[in-house]
Amino acid sequence: MLFTVLPVVLAAEAEKGAIWYFRQMDSAGLAVAAVLVICSFIGWGAMIQKWSDVQELRRRNHGFDRRLRDQHSVIALNFPGSGNLCPYEFLVAEAVSAVQRHKGRLVRQSDVRLCMGHVENALQRGVSRTMVKYEDKMVLLSSLVSGGPFLGLLGTVWGVMVTFGALTEKASIAQLAPGVCGALVTTTLGLLVAIPATFGYNYLLTQVKIMSTELENFASTLADRVELELEAEARLNFEQQQQRELLRRAAAQAAAAPVSAAPAPAAEPAAPGELPGWEDAQ
Repeated sequence: MLFTVLPVVLAAEAEKGAIWYFRQMDSAGLAVAAVLVICSFIGWGAMIQKWSDVQELRRRNHGFDRRLRDQHSVIALNFPGSGNLCPYEFLVAEAVSAVQRHKGRLVRQSDVRLCMGHVENALQRGVSRTMVKYEDKMVLLSSLVSGGPFLGLLGTVWGVMVTFGALTEKASIAQLAPGVCGALVTTTLGLLVAIPATFGYNYLLTQVKIMSTELENFASTLADRVELELEAEARLNFEQQQQRELLRRAAAQAAAAPVSAAPAPAAEPAAPGELPGWEDAQ
């Protein structure tokens, strides 16, 4: 019966446009349609905002990566404020903060390994926090992808129920129109919510995965570079410590040299009639 009435309704009122379908809907169908329209605006806004955020973060990351390659030392960088840092800058700031806790105490290889353990933990925490930032708004899009069709299906089922409730032997098109229109409009709106959200979600999810891989590669490269710089610093500290030790020993020997070079006291003259070594002679 529904498929018999539907062509009649479409043929009779096609020239009145889509507004006619909304006017024929009952309150429940209008409520579902309003929710779907709001979800559509939210989905489009979330997709546009997320796409803008992804492009901005990627631009800032690549720009900072190029600047970092020109820096002579990573551990010598200073980040006075951490309020508006891009993900790559945030990782470098975390690594530098971990290195600063061991500043001046790197002499042996074991000191470098201990410091690198703290650096790697800081980088892992930084990557995890950045991943959460990357996945922002993705849950909303996923909910719209899965929830939009179900809301449309709810309106469809409700419209079919209204149609069958008004179905009698003398039912007219005016009596069947609210249910049919509600089913059609809510189904269409549900698809209009889900289809763009599906394409947008898949595209943005791919971009987020690419950025996550780039972030992990940057963290690995940063850890290698920090380790090399720490080994060089530890070697320099060890050489300086050895030089200070040599200077200290030289100063100590120079201070002890006058005492050892002092003239020995003169031997007492032998008693008369006694010759040196006379005990041996006896």
